[in-house]
Amino acid sequence: MSKPATPVAPPLKDELDIVIPTIRNLDFLEMWRPFFQPYHLIIVQDGDPTKTIKVPEGFDYELYNRNDINRILGPKASCISFKDSACRCFGFLVSKKKYIFTIDDDCFVAKDPTGKEINALQQHIQNLLTPSTPFFFNT
Repeated sequence: MSKPATPVAPPLKDELDIVIPTIRNLDFLEMWRPFFQPYHLIIVQDGDPTKTIKVPEGFDYELYNRNDINRILGPKASCISFKDSACRCFGFLVSKKKYIFTIDDDCFVAKDPTGKEINALQQHIQNLLTPSTPFFFNT
């Protein structure tokens, strides 16, 4: 009798966070679900902290807004700009992972000439796992 297949963890699953600055609901994540769902998301809300940002179910995420940043950073919170998606820097700050992938909330999944979706995250991970030299990555 054969043994059941052991599920293979996605590459760098425990070493990579995805940081997303946003001003809107994250419905766009549905198109990225096949690629992003195994990974932890750090979402940094830009703009009005009283606005509720909706994240599709099934994602592992933390959501921060200006109030959280003020609470965590105190008097140094002004170093995080909220004018040009630079709030993603806070996501970089709170991540505890070795690698960070960042994407804007208005990015679509690209398709190759045959119409097949391109997994940009997988390509970046492959580049991280195969550096061009010991000190430089192909990203």
